[in-house]
Amino acid sequence: MKNPIVRAWIITLICFIFIWPLGLIAACISLYMTIRSLLVDIKKQAAMEKEVEMVRKSNEILLHLIQDEHREEDR
Repeated sequence: MKNPIVRAWIITLICFIFIWPLGLIAACISLYMTIRSLLVDIKKQAAMEKEVEMVRKSNEILLHLIQDEHREEDR
C-alpha cells in the first residue's frame, strides 16, 4: 500500500487507543482512502491491459504486412 494510507491507519489505531470517538472518524477516513486507492489501482491496471492488447494487435497487423511484403518480393 501507499505510504499515506499506512500512516492514516497507524494514526487511526493510536486514536482508538487514546480517544476512541476520534478513532472512529479516523477509521472512516482511512477506509475511504484505502478503497479509493484500490479503485484507482484497478482502473490503472485495466487501462494498462487495454494498452497491451492494442500493442499486441498492432504488432500482429505489422507482422502480416511484412509477411505480405516478402511474399510479393518473392513473386
